[in-house]
Formats: sequence, C-alpha cells, structure tokens
Amino acid sequence: MKTRELVLISLFTALTIISSMLHFTLGPIPFSLQIVIVFIVAHLFSVKVAFWSQALYVIMGLIGLPVFASGGGLFYVIKPTFGFLIGFVVAALVMSLLKQRLTTNNFINTFAINMVGTVIIYIFGCVYFYFIMNFVANTPITVSQTFTSIALLSAPGDIILGGVTTILILRLEKIMKGSGMYEGLRH
Repeated sequence: MKTRELVLISLFTALTIISSMLHFTLGPIPFSLQIVIVFIVAHLFSVKVAFWSQALYVIMGLIGLPVFASGGGLFYVIKPTFGFLIGFVVAALVMSLLKQRLTTNNFINTFAINMVGTVIIYIFGCVYFYFIMNFVANTPITVSQTFTSIALLSAPGDIILGGVTTILILRLEKIMKGSGMYEGLRH
C-alpha cells in the first residue's frame, strides 16, 4: 500500500472510533454516527481505504482496544450487536465498489448507494442479533420482533443521515475535484 492509503486508512479508522464514542442507546441498539463515516469513506476514497479502515476498526476492537461503543475484546463476537460491525466492513466494501461503477454522480445515485450500505448493515445486524439472542443468549426473539425493534426503530434516523451525508459527500467531491486531488484518492 502507498503511504497516502495508509494515512487515510488510519484517519478513517480513528474517525470511526470517535464516532462510535458519540452514541446513545435507542432500544436494544446503540445509535452512533459510525454510518456517516462509512458513507463518506466509501464515496470519497478507494475500495482499499474504505474496506481496510472499517476492518482495522473491528480488528482493533476484537484484540481488546476499547474502540467499540461499549469497550472492546474478543467477547464482543457474542454481543447481539456485533453483526452491525461486520456490516460496516461489508457495506464500506460494496458501497465503494458501486461508487467506482457510477457513470453519473448526482444526489439520487449517491443517496441510493448510501441506502444500499444501510440495508447491508441492517441485514448483518439483524441476522446476527436474532442468532445471538436465540441461540447464545437463550432469550427467544422472533424475526418480527427483531425487525421491529431494530430496523423500524433505527431506519428513519439512518435515512435522514443518508440524505444529509449525501449532500456533504457531493460538496466534498466538488472541493476535492477542484483541488485536483479527487482522482488520486479514489483509485
């Protein structure tokens, strides 16, 4: 990897850590601004930077550094919310790959990619939550309860964040293109 990529990976890993500390609990899930960082890194930087910044964040937490909303450590894999962290990594990768394939960059396309990332995060988060609650924590929960208590509760806020972040991303892209640095950072 190039030095620039390593710096960007470190920067977005740090921003993900900071955003995870700015959280409040909404139902069974801590709500944070981590999704905003995933949106930004996936749209503005290379697939490598997007993926590795989120993967490094998860790795750091699993080795015991207190970077997650509730600390860190290997035990986190049995927390019902761990699936959302996996979802951040997968969403960053998929969103960045979709962004690379865009021929027209506008609000609708950028927002659509943000919503694809949100759905990916929710799928990983909800499936993992359901599995851990039913088969590890021995606290039975139905698919309907999982969907209602997580997706329906969190979705309005994440849709709003997706829209606001879309506007921010488009403005940042314009600034970066004007300075001539955008293309070098996307590839």
